[in-house]
Amino acid sequence: MQDVPGDLHSGRSIGIVYRGKLDAPAPNSVAEHDLVSEVYHVIDGSGTLVLGPDILDMKRRPATDETVRFFNGPGNNGSSIRNGVSYQLKAGDVVIIPAGTGHWFTKIDDHITYLMMRIDPDKVTPHKDEAASQAYLREQRR
Repeated sequence: MQDVPGDLHSGRSIGIVYRGKLDAPAPNSVAEHDLVSEVYHVIDGSGTLVLGPDILDMKRRPATDETVRFFNGPGNNGSSIRNGVSYQLKAGDVVIIPAGTGHWFTKIDDHITYLMMRIDPDKVTPHKDEAASQAYLREQRR
C-alpha cells in the first residue's frame, strides 16, 4: 500500500490487488479490521464478496502478525459470516467496507483485480512511499 499524495501520513493508502481463481474460501478467511475501512473498485474479473458483522468462530489476530503491524491494524478472522450479504462483483463495481465489518471472498470466477483504498484515520498502520513499496515487493518475490 502506498500513501495517497498529501501530508506525510494522510491516513489513506492505495494499492492494486490481484486475486486468482477461488472455488471455495480458505478456512478462517473472514477478515475484520477494527479501525481501518476499505473501498474496493473492481478493475477486472469477478467474484462473490460477503459482508456482515456477525463473524462465526471469531479469533483475534495476534498483534505480532505482519498483516496487523503493516497492513490492516488490529482485527479478527473467522470461519464465516452469519446472515451476511453476498455481492456479485464485476468490473466497474465499487464496494465500501466500514471498519468493524466482516468481509470474505467466497468465490472468484477466474481472477479479480481491484483498486483498494484503505482509510486509516487513527494512523494505526505505517505507510510506504513508492520506493519503500517497490523494495517490499522485490523482497516478497525472493
